[in-house]
Amino acid sequence: MILRCFSPSLLEHKILEMEGKHKEELDTLKEERENLQSLVTRQSHIIQELEKQLIRATSNNSMLQKQQLELMDTVHNLVDLCTKDGVLLKGGKKEEEKPFRDCADVYQAGFNKSGIYTIYINNMPEPKKVFCNMDVNGGGWTVIQHREDGSLDFQRGWKEYKMGFGNPSGEHWLGNEFIFAITSQRQCTLRIELLDWEGNRAYSQYDRFHIGNEKQNYRLYLKGHSGTAGKQSSLILHGADFSTKDADNDNCMCKCALMLTGGWWFDACGPSNLNGMFYAAGQNHGKLNGIKWHYFKGPSYSLRSTTMMIRPLDF
Repeated sequence: MILRCFSPSLLEHKILEMEGKHKEELDTLKEERENLQSLVTRQSHIIQELEKQLIRATSNNSMLQKQQLELMDTVHNLVDLCTKDGVLLKGGKKEEEKPFRDCADVYQAGFNKSGIYTIYINNMPEPKKVFCNMDVNGGGWTVIQHREDGSLDFQRGWKEYKMGFGNPSGEHWLGNEFIFAITSQRQCTLRIELLDWEGNRAYSQYDRFHIGNEKQNYRLYLKGHSGTAGKQSSLILHGADFSTKDADNDNCMCKCALMLTGGWWFDACGPSNLNGMFYAAGQNHGKLNGIKWHYFKGPSYSLRSTTMMIRPLDF
């Protein structure tokens, strides 16, 4: 067995070498620690600055929200000011808001799309939903009658023709009370649009149109006929009372409303009845009780579609 012995000088050298390495490692660690501390310090400053920016942003946002709330309050106050007692116009004058009396008012208020609108007719206790035709001949027409598909029975009694029936968006009769009220509040023009089963369109127009009250049997008054649905008027120009199956006010012994069906201004049965029976294509010929407009398609041709509508004379 061989034993190795180290001299004291060699051991001392080894120890010194180890101490040097240890010191070097300590110095490296100290440097890294200082670097980390410096990084943490910088990060802390960045975090503090971000916190300050966040506080400022929150403050600005709160200020913006406050300004938005103040602006909304101002707008609401202006709206209240304009709508409380009327519309405020230039010069400080106020104009009372007026509800729509008819579709002409609706059109002149800027609503120029055809559809259902609510009108407030003079002397009527409740508002009325009507279909406004804004496309034909300048628009502003209040539709009082429409036929298109036979989905609605028009063989009805006096009370139903008085107050109206059907839906303004489809087949309907507005009601004689409403027609009387509308034509009493200002002078009106009547326009009647017709469509046959061959796709031909025509119209009749009357410069003056109004009807009497119920005591007058909703008597028809007309003046000034024109249009493409016949040179001669198919409505009785000299006037006729309204008749239904249970209220015979015509000038014929035969009771036109029962024979021809529907409610209409028949006179002595006469050359028209837009509220007659609806007959489909192929069945519409030879029908005396159909939807008739004599001077357009003859006495026994039942039309495909009809629309009656009124508008103020001065529109």
